[in-house]
Amino acid sequence: MKNKMIPSEIKIFLVGEGKNLSGIALCLGNSGHKVSLSENPLPNNHLSKAMEAQKNICIDPNYSSLPNADLVIIQCPENKTLKRALLGKISGLASETTLIGINSESYTLTELQAGFPNPERLIGLNWVYPAHQTLFLEIISNEKTKAEPVGELMQLAKAYWDKDPYLLSKGKGIRSRLLAAMARESFHLIDKGYAEPIDIDRACRNDPGYYLPFAGNFRYMDLMGTFIYGLVMKDLNPELSNEKSSSELIDDKIKAGKLGMDKGEGFYSYPKNEMLNKEEDFLIFNKKIKALMDKYPFQEHNDVI
Repeated sequence: MKNKMIPSEIKIFLVGEGKNLSGIALCLGNSGHKVSLSENPLPNNHLSKAMEAQKNICIDPNYSSLPNADLVIIQCPENKTLKRALLGKISGLASETTLIGINSESYTLTELQAGFPNPERLIGLNWVYPAHQTLFLEIISNEKTKAEPVGELMQLAKAYWDKDPYLLSKGKGIRSRLLAAMARESFHLIDKGYAEPIDIDRACRNDPGYYLPFAGNFRYMDLMGTFIYGLVMKDLNPELSNEKSSSELIDDKIKAGKLGMDKGEGFYSYPKNEMLNKEEDFLIFNKKIKALMDKYPFQEHNDVI
């Protein structure tokens, strides 16, 4: 991407599958980049029509535009075999200097770099749904990563993608680990009979749901009084779950095919009309939250830890 900070001159190839693919394409296309997708996103995705109307986006199932791409982005399920297969396919087509970003929630960057030609050009790149309406972008590098293209990517994300990105240089993501810790404790409380899913949802939505978009965790502790959390954690930490296996509750849901809203049932049941309305409502709500967050930008500080 060297010397190509003009959006219209940057060519991006997007490959993979899943709910967030169209959101990523919209984020990039709306930024002025020329975006090629390896395939159409899910036809029932609410963002499909918006993506079809975006003139900067095209479908390229033959990967014909990949050799000329300045940046390749992979978005696929958490399956190491699948990730390596896609990386293998791309490595034979992309230029040896092209930066490749792949989503990775469960695996370290070192694991994905193993056996990959030119590991210095492979980074972790995690998004959240809907990618075109959120500030989130997690960039993962390690000691093998070439620093210059990563720095250019950070600039690109800030200047044109409307992101507030952060860079992790030790090869591991943090977003999924934080969410997993909260989920593990939630399942623990349910398995022990202290709460039901609706109680957990109300506790999370009606308390941290208010402050997290404004402050995050550490600024909120500063806001409320850092010492309070030190006292609470001293007594509470020994009681928190350290379970190594998944909860029977989620295992049973998966075995029963209750895989989430798209399937009509997960922890709750969703009639078809409610599924469609919930999805649309979420996109509208997300857009409003993003607009509110933009009014209170998350400024950097020279914090002392």
